[in-house]
Amino acid sequence: MKRVHTAPTLLDAQLVVDALSSLGIASHIFNANAAGALGEVPFLQAQPEVWVVDDARAREAREVLADFLNVKPGAEKLCPRCGESNPGNFLSCWQCGNLLPD
Repeated sequence: MKRVHTAPTLLDAQLVVDALSSLGIASHIFNANAAGALGEVPFLQAQPEVWVVDDARAREAREVLADFLNVKPGAEKLCPRCGESNPGNFLSCWQCGNLLPD
């Protein structure tokens, strides 16, 4: 297993795991319950971490995350099927489920 991301919150870590899962990259969150230990352990050691199961897919996961995490707020994607506007970090249309262009 290799660490591919350190998230600021558990919610952010779950979004990353969901994005990787949608691409068939198995991953896990470590330190999911470490927030309760803040003060006893250093802050940086209590942040949620995303690790991929297959070491060979770690590089691919990092590349996917670089694109996923660098979407500018307010950027939008139009669905080619239904024409609905979607936030820029969505991989599929919220209305019809069709895959969105990159």
